[in-house]
This record gives sequence, C-alpha cells and structure tokens, in this order.
Amino acid sequence: MTVLDRFKDAAKALTPNERLLVRTVIESPTSAALGTASELAKSVGVHEATASRLARKLGYPSYAAFRDALRVEFIATHEPATRFEKTISETTGDSILGNLVLQEAQALGRIEDFVSPEQITKVATRLASADRLFVHGHGNAETLAVMMLRRFRRFGADVHKLDADPRSLAEQTLGFRRGDVILTFVFRRPPRAYRPLLECAREVGAETVVIAGSIGATLVPQPDHLLAAPRSGDPDAFQTLTVPMTICNALVIAAGLTDRDRALKTLDRLGQLIDRFE
Repeated sequence: MTVLDRFKDAAKALTPNERLLVRTVIESPTSAALGTASELAKSVGVHEATASRLARKLGYPSYAAFRDALRVEFIATHEPATRFEKTISETTGDSILGNLVLQEAQALGRIEDFVSPEQITKVATRLASADRLFVHGHGNAETLAVMMLRRFRRFGADVHKLDADPRSLAEQTLGFRRGDVILTFVFRRPPRAYRPLLECAREVGAETVVIAGSIGATLVPQPDHLLAAPRSGDPDAFQTLTVPMTICNALVIAAGLTDRDRALKTLDRLGQLIDRFE
C-alpha cells in the first residue's frame, strides 16, 4: 500500500492537526522525507508528538518508518525532480514570470507521482460511459467545471452543470439516479456542498469523481474516484489551476480515445452545425 493510499484509508480518523500535516507532506514530500518529525511538526505549528501519532495511524511502527516510505516513493526513483526542486529553491531575482514558469514546471512534473495513467484511463472511461454527467465547481473551480461541461457536450454526452445555490443544488440532486456520474473539484477546503453532494449520489448508486489538490487524501467522505495532485504556488497564498486543468485535459483526451470513431463523428457533426448557425 502506498503512502497516499494510507492517507485516504485513515482520513476519517485524522484530527485537524494531523490533516494539516498530511497536506504539508503532500505539498512537499521531499522535505518531509529528508527531515525529522520535529521539523515537520514545527513547519505547521504542531507538537512533535502529533507527527509521530500520525505515522502510527497510517500503520507505520515509527515516524522513521514513515519517512523511509516517503523516501522510497518520492526520492529514490525521482532524483531529477529532487534536483529540480533544489534549483527552484535557490532561484532568485525579480522575474515573476520566470519563477512562475519554474513552479508550474515543477508541479506538472510531479503529477504522475500522485495520479497514474491508469487512473486517468479508468476515470475517463467512466465519464464517457455515464448515462448522465453532472459537473460541480465552486469558486475558482467553476472555470474548470465550465470547461469540462463544454468538452463533454461536444462529445455528445448528456452533461449538466450543477448550481452553486444550495436550494437549486438540492433540487438537482433530487433527480440523481444509478448510472449518473458526478464530477466536482476540491482545492483549499471542501465547499459546504461537498459532503451532502457525495452522500446524495451514494444513496442512489451514482458514482462520484473528485479532482483535488493536496487536500484530496484527507477528504471525508472519499469519492469513488479521486484524482489529486498538489498545485503550484504557496499553499497559504496564491495557487494556480494549471495542474487540475492538465488533469482535466488528460481526461478529455482519454475519453475521446475510448470511442474514437464516435467522438470524431460527433465532432464532425458539431462542425457542420456551427457552420449552419454562424
């Protein structure tokens, strides 16, 4: 079982401080793998015992064993990424654009540490085969929700945008049924609608897909399918949508490949209709 899998399995049992530690580890696994329990705890303002307790909850006999697991997963086979992270940490200068490009490149280079090609294929296949696809995005994630809505509509999918208004959202969930798939996004913290949305879907047998940042492993309840990877930027300040948008684009491309002929035929028909309307 990977460290990320252990995070997900233990999510319900974690305290707020332990969740904070998990997010910190996901944001910077290399630092956690090279540091001590005391250093990790100090970085988020909690007691050292909290880090040791987290390791035990994850099934490791000690924090040292937990750190060894992090080293195996995030350092031993990813030396180039480690060197790149060191380069970024030593970058100086006033180039906002240059630093942003470096941070984005680092975050994009780490995506497959957290989201595998197999996961992309599996989720894309489920999105493409859904009887109906419902997409929900709160705040900045609304941009991604609209993009996914339009992309899958172009494939001829029966896709709907879920409202942000609580009453309207409640009315829409009333019609959920088995065979539906609900796609939503979670970044800094779960929106208020997150838990009832997933619970309503689960009650009727609809499947749920969540695209998330570093908070993904600690979400409660966990979705049926989780695609979570840290975004670039300061976890406590500005963060971009480049990583989740890349995941979205990968899903769109993979979904098109699941039934290439039908997708191309639908897109060709769409082009004819656009010519007619314009």
